Amino acid sequence: MGIPLPFPKTDEIYRSKNPAFILFGSRFYADQTTTELLSEFLGVILSPKWIGPMGPIQSPLPSIDDLGNWKKVEGRALQYKPDVKLNLKLFSLLRASPLDSRHSVHKAHYEELSNEFGKKVRSGNRTSDEVQEWIEDFLKGFQGAGFDRTWCAQTFYPVGRAFLAQETIWPRKYAKNKNLDLSIVKSMPLSFFETTKHNFLARGGELLYLQQCNLFAGRDISELADKLGYNTRDYQLESVHQCLQKGFASLEIEQLVVLEKLADFIENLDPHTYREANRNEGLQCDWCPQESWPEAYLFAIEMSRILRATLGPIERLELLEFGCALQVLRSMCAQSVRYGRLPSGREGPGNLLGYAWLFSPREKFSRQQRLASCENVRGVFRMIQSALNNEDIQRLVDQKAPTSLERDYGHRYFNHLGKRLGMIYPWRGAEPRFVVTDQLIRYLVLSLVEPGKSCTYEDFKRRVYAHHGIAVEGEELEDALIWSGLPPNSSVQPIGDSWFTQMLRAGGFLVELSDGCSLVRNPYSLEF
Repeated sequence: MGIPLPFPKTDEIYRSKNPAFILFGSRFYADQTTTELLSEFLGVILSPKWIGPMGPIQSPLPSIDDLGNWKKVEGRALQYKPDVKLNLKLFSLLRASPLDSRHSVHKAHYEELSNEFGKKVRSGNRTSDEVQEWIEDFLKGFQGAGFDRTWCAQTFYPVGRAFLAQETIWPRKYAKNKNLDLSIVKSMPLSFFETTKHNFLARGGELLYLQQCNLFAGRDISELADKLGYNTRDYQLESVHQCLQKGFASLEIEQLVVLEKLADFIENLDPHTYREANRNEGLQCDWCPQESWPEAYLFAIEMSRILRATLGPIERLELLEFGCALQVLRSMCAQSVRYGRLPSGREGPGNLLGYAWLFSPREKFSRQQRLASCENVRGVFRMIQSALNNEDIQRLVDQKAPTSLERDYGHRYFNHLGKRLGMIYPWRGAEPRFVVTDQLIRYLVLSLVEPGKSCTYEDFKRRVYAHHGIAVEGEELEDALIWSGLPPNSSVQPIGDSWFTQMLRAGGFLVELSDGCSLVRNPYSLEF
């Protein structure tokens, strides 16, 4: 069986002592929230990038030719350079951070920024303090993740380039008993703030980006596209690549220019710190498995539909955030199928990637539905665990796996992330199971049905199963039972009006033409 081949080609994978890094890529990690997953993903997309000496690449994705050349060369990592926005974070988030995390140096720096703000801002009917308080409250509304952390380690919600910032970590234990001077910290911020630790922006977004690069580096998607029914020009690699380029570039809409200018104004209240903090060389991405291109293709199709729909900017980001987290779960399962043991003990059943998630309604479920879904979840956990214990991977690691492996990178992380998305229920207690939520329904419709178009209900179920392995009823549910090692059982099938159709109807996505024919419709029109 061997071990996964890394993209880009690198020897670093052979030095890793963590089997999860070797299996899934470097890295999916439990401490990275879904907001930070999206923020890091967009951070790579909207920052200048370099592939070895080639760059800076200003477009969201490198060109297909550049990616094809990159695939042939070993040892060239992708580098990117997001801004280190210390002044903006300090101004916006210091007063929203825990009291015990505010070092005296930070308070002094904040006062200095406030004084500069007061000198440069004039208002006819408001004092500068009132204006500052209003702007701070406004910026605080973009607080995205890490409310219990030091101000610099918090993450903005990634509404445009203005709020995409490189992670900065303040060494609290080191600085606690030091008599630090503000002038020293300001003159050499990179000596005090860690910018490459990846504690919370933990590389998950980078990995998702590398999957897209791997996909567009000349993979043959024709067979997969035919199985999905995507055999038109719109789903060829060149067309999907072009669509993503245009879609991600359009995220920086005109309305966000004001935010950009406001962020630049605050950063330049202390131009010296701004210049010094951004003298760093940026960040370097690690690797993803070469064989992850099928799941990357499915994700690219879903993103292309979300980016092309006439959605509001926040709604679009929320869908992309959900999609990024769902892609992590899909990637973990797809790679575990390749290197682990299936619950049924034999190959064959499952979706196009070889796995199945058996979903039940959150409420008004039968005992058989609950038990089948619980067993399916346990089967997924066992499969991930067996893949991490793959003999070839363990032989390369050549040491006992860390005790935190399952919690931070393995099936417990899968369980935790699924619960964050509301897909695995209950949050606490035994016997977790897959459940469908309104948020999941919305994502499935808007990402699997083209904007402004519709498909039959049966075709929609097939797409849901093909893309995500989500089985709710019919043939897909029977296949998921077999994949889980369970005997076919008609009592698991919904009786009468399907609970899944009820949820689609409640969301306004179901068009019922007759008793025997229903359409699932994407109500948003096509933007480009």
